[in-house]
Amino acid sequence: MTLVRDRLARHLEVLVEDVGARPPGSPANRRATSYVAGVLGDCGLSVVEHPFATRWWEPGDGSLATSQGVLGVRPDPYAATCDVRGRLERVERLDELEELAPDPARILVLDGELASEQILPAAFPFLDVPHHARTRAALRRLRPAGVIALSDDWQPVLEDPDLGLSSTTLPTVHRDALTRVGWAHLRLGGAVHDGRGSTVAARHGPAADRAVVSAHLDSKATTPGAFDNAAGVAVLLALAETWDEDPGPVELVLFNGEDHFDACGEVAWLHATELAEVHAAINVDGVGLSGRGTSLATLACPSGLEQAVADWLAGRAGWVRAEPWLESDHALFAMRGIPALAITSEDVHQLLGGLAHTPADTLDVLDLDVLTEVVLALPSLLALVRTSGPH
Repeated sequence: MTLVRDRLARHLEVLVEDVGARPPGSPANRRATSYVAGVLGDCGLSVVEHPFATRWWEPGDGSLATSQGVLGVRPDPYAATCDVRGRLERVERLDELEELAPDPARILVLDGELASEQILPAAFPFLDVPHHARTRAALRRLRPAGVIALSDDWQPVLEDPDLGLSSTTLPTVHRDALTRVGWAHLRLGGAVHDGRGSTVAARHGPAADRAVVSAHLDSKATTPGAFDNAAGVAVLLALAETWDEDPGPVELVLFNGEDHFDACGEVAWLHATELAEVHAAINVDGVGLSGRGTSLATLACPSGLEQAVADWLAGRAGWVRAEPWLESDHALFAMRGIPALAITSEDVHQLLGGLAHTPADTLDVLDLDVLTEVVLALPSLLALVRTSGPH
């Protein structure tokens, strides 16, 4: 256990403290990619990088000035920079938005149903929602001077470089103040850059009938990304360094785009992969939070594997069964009918708002002992999917 713990600590220090925020396409992301590829190569694995081109965002500051004072604001990721004055106009429904006439002097305030969830980016390759597409089309047509979304969700409402909008998301506590004032001065900084990167994959054994064990390498530009998801990456690296028996045909995949608007690294890996050769997947994302157990969810699993997982959990202290969830890379497999296991921290979705994608996601939130247990448990989970899943 000491060896595993020491390896985890070393990888986390490099990824979180030496590299830090590592959005796909950025120089920092390429440093992280080079590091993990080197570690996996030193383990004797066959390492392949799957390259991509994308855009990455460099955060900036912002302010919103009204007759009631000046408020510091954070630009939405990929928001266009601006220094504009405009008339505030609050809109709550999509039909109201679609009925508006263009007005370049308007700062739209999105509220109600228009700000109830994050609008999927146009370039997201795996899913779109009709009312999201209509919202994007209306915003592109209106071309307002700026957009302010009112939402208490932990994610910004807009995160889409293809919209070209100057936008920020504020808590709903500001609704009344914005309703009382007629004009505002919105200033947003930041920059969008073209970049390149790659997903890193490393195989042991033949390609046919292999299991995939994955974690995403990238983070948002606003966070050092310790639990999301340097912890998962460190688990895979420590696993490769310390497994003491043949794991069977397996591919370790460090996806590079799970937190990115265009899932660039996932698309690159999928284009190079014959999924018929993959019989199961295990994804590690958001593990090791201090004071939390480790949860395991099953998706698209046959009854034999479901029962094997249930029996495995029954004898495993510190682990709990979780309901299926799709907000990570295991969805790439489950949605195609490939059995998938998703490993994360217990009740993690209740904690995302104050931690994920923020500067607070540092090494202090992690428990190395919990992460060590995940590393030590993975070989037995690999054995489960190898013996109980379809082949």
